[in-house]
Amino acid sequence: MNRLVVGVCSLVSMLLFGVAVRAQDARMGQPLNIRVQVLDGGNGKPLKGQHLLVFTGMSSDAVKTHAQHTGLVTDKAGIGTLMVYPSETRWLQVFADGRVLCYQNPNQKSFSVSEIMSKGLVTPNSCGALVLEASPGHLIIFARPAGFMEDMNQ
Repeated sequence: MNRLVVGVCSLVSMLLFGVAVRAQDARMGQPLNIRVQVLDGGNGKPLKGQHLLVFTGMSSDAVKTHAQHTGLVTDKAGIGTLMVYPSETRWLQVFADGRVLCYQNPNQKSFSVSEIMSKGLVTPNSCGALVLEASPGHLIIFARPAGFMEDMNQ
């Protein structure tokens, strides 16, 4: 009899948990998956195993406060997948640990999730001549190793 009660309670708990998760998904909308790829700006090679810090927010200015963030680690192709909910995230910034981004004023630059999802986005590459095109849902960031003094300032 005790096993039956425990089994019924477990089943009810699992059902309630499933309903709660579906209700949360409905409130937040369908999640979007953004492929964030980090490449060496000088030679174009993927930065595999690179830790990325991604700041998110509802506006470009909100992202710049660095209040909301998440981390990613890239795979062998230099890609990390970022899942965002459009009801919570419309803009983002990406930084690569121990690296310098190959575009001017990265702290002042943020990227539109809508643009990334519709067209894709590639940051400028002031570290080399490599230029690429992104596809929808794909954000390409160029970075280079930090020099000694840059490392000290981070």
